[in-house]
Amino acid sequence: MPKSLSAIIREKIDGGVLPVDVPVKLWIGSGSGKRCIVCGKRISTNQTEYEPQYGDHRIVIRLDDRCHRLWQAERRRRGVADGDC
Repeated sequence: MPKSLSAIIREKIDGGVLPVDVPVKLWIGSGSGKRCIVCGKRISTNQTEYEPQYGDHRIVIRLDDRCHRLWQAERRRRGVADGDC
């Protein structure tokens, strides 16, 4: 049975691939054709792409809309609340 996206997000957070802390900035725009770090699907230009920024540089994390919402939900579940990020 394939893992759920929520389970993949939990594993990536626990493994240090996805951060749980509050980003300095969240870049939001049209998809670039790059792959979502969670589901691995390409984020097309007609989709929204999210790229959180940490510190003075961007960690290369791209999320599509669905995976971004699930990442936010998991972060809230872990006690991190940061508005719209």
